Amino acid sequence: MSLFIKKYVNNNPKQEKAYQKTYARTVMIDTVGIEQLAEEMSETCTVTRHDIVAVLSALGPSMARVLQQSMKVQLPYLGTFKLGVKTIGETDADNFDVKKNIKGVHVVFHPETRVNAKGLWENGLTRGVRVAELPKNLRDVPEDGDDDQDGNGQNG
Repeated sequence: MSLFIKKYVNNNPKQEKAYQKTYARTVMIDTVGIEQLAEEMSETCTVTRHDIVAVLSALGPSMARVLQQSMKVQLPYLGTFKLGVKTIGETDADNFDVKKNIKGVHVVFHPETRVNAKGLWENGLTRGVRVAELPKNLRDVPEDGDDDQDGNGQNG
């Protein structure tokens, strides 16, 4: 299976360097839920699908609790999660106020990476991925609005 992409032309004249250039965006053809993921996982280990569903169901709330205690969560073969904040800068440090200057909290994910045999960094989530243009018979797949591109057509 391949990671599918669709080509698009950047028609935003405000992005001078990217304007009228063709880029690619990933296309997600489906969403896998916890049941299907548990089924996939149970095929590679001795744990049952029901037990995996139970563990995965507890993972989100448990991660939220420890992340909100200013801790990182490291999951082997996956990566590390932590919380970050969006702030507005303050000229005078004494005037910095959490309620006024903190505008949001978000999750930061760093995939687990390692050096491969060629001396290049890679991560387990993208290792061995093959990229292909979306086949014509799937062109009507709606984009999910989960755009992971920055303004220049690059992944951000």
